[in-house]
Amino acid sequence: CLPADITGVSCETGEVDASVFDRYRKPLYKEASYKPYVIAAMIFLSKVKNPQEILEKLEETHKDRQLK
Repeated sequence: CLPADITGVSCETGEVDASVFDRYRKPLYKEASYKPYVIAAMIFLSKVKNPQEILEKLEETHKDRQLK
């Protein structure tokens, strides 16, 4: 699981220093595997009445996702 607070990234003083987090980033992401997608899907399904309709509308718009 990811650390809650990363020093210099998510807060001033965290559980882990940013350099340590960067050093173990790839192994951490490999360990997490598909879990973030499952969690996101569960959140989406719990908040939307008709998920199929919403997903179809999103697909029809053909808009690129914007990541920040």
